[in-house]
Amino acid sequence: MANIPNVQKEYRVEGTGSFDVLKLHEQASVPKPRVGEVLVRIHAVSLNNRDLQVAKGTYPGAQDNIIPCSDGAGEVVAVGPDVKKWRAGDKVMATFTQDLLSGQVDDPALFATMLGAGCNGTLAQYRVLPSHGLVRMPEKYTYEEAATLVCAPVTVYNALFGGANPIKPGAWVVLQGTGGVAVAGAQMVVAAGANAIITSSSDEKLQKVKQHINNSHNHGGAGRLYTINYKTHPDWDKEVLKLTKDGRGADKVVEIGGAGTLEKSFACLRQGGEVDNIGYLAEGQPPNISLQVLLKSAVFRGILIGSRKHLEDLVDFLETTQMHPLIDRVFDFAQAKEAYTYMAEATLVGKVVIRVD
Repeated sequence: MANIPNVQKEYRVEGTGSFDVLKLHEQASVPKPRVGEVLVRIHAVSLNNRDLQVAKGTYPGAQDNIIPCSDGAGEVVAVGPDVKKWRAGDKVMATFTQDLLSGQVDDPALFATMLGAGCNGTLAQYRVLPSHGLVRMPEKYTYEEAATLVCAPVTVYNALFGGANPIKPGAWVVLQGTGGVAVAGAQMVVAAGANAIITSSSDEKLQKVKQHINNSHNHGGAGRLYTINYKTHPDWDKEVLKLTKDGRGADKVVEIGGAGTLEKSFACLRQGGEVDNIGYLAEGQPPNISLQVLLKSAVFRGILIGSRKHLEDLVDFLETTQMHPLIDRVFDFAQAKEAYTYMAEATLVGKVVIRVD
């Protein structure tokens, strides 16, 4: 049995408007697991754009005075009564939506179980979580690597494989940017024997993604990675058409920008293809979605992260392909505010991680 202290350090979001609302509490009580619960010693947390939005007050439905962050990995140190699946020493990750075991978010009540906004998240030394809200870490993963999986890779795994049209070898997939979603998605696409196209405004960032994927000995060269600089090629949708065979277009577009990029996403989509909408980061005038969907006979699918089953399937995928995430930078626990600021500057490639001491 681990030596469990009575008090811990944890962060709270006290107010909104800037990252200054992120407050460190050094004498918070360590909760005890009740029936069906597990006490986890958090070792690493990763950041998502959602976490920045919670602090700034732009994320819908975020609760007041909440422990932020959805992504965390750690070690089980105690279990409550009736917990059979976990024991002290197990290495685990918390699921994003604690009560979503499989499928999609089909009940508004599930929003209250989304870590870091609907309920307390992971930016603390200890967290009590329901037994069903945990998934084992992949073999040969560090805590820092495992902490990156809960939101971004699960989301893009859901987009690529979780719907009615999973990608197949030879498919073409467009991913926007060089953040956690796009990089993880490109790795998965290539590992699955398909073709990934990443767009970015920076050749340097695109080169880093290329190096990471090319230096990985996990995809076996089955698929291919292509890059497009959308500053050099403002009509990046036309560049996608040039890359795909006979200008056919992409089978899937993983849409991160939202209003500012949707028109081009539909323009580079093949007839009968799928746009998987997971974000709304780019400003702009949205196109007539109903017309675009109709003209392309397209599927327009909203992706709200994923379920515990998606995360379990992702772990199997990662272990099979021996794929590891691209981590841009790791911050100490005391540097949480600096980590938020660094991510907000949008200079990163991959994920930002906070190591919990």
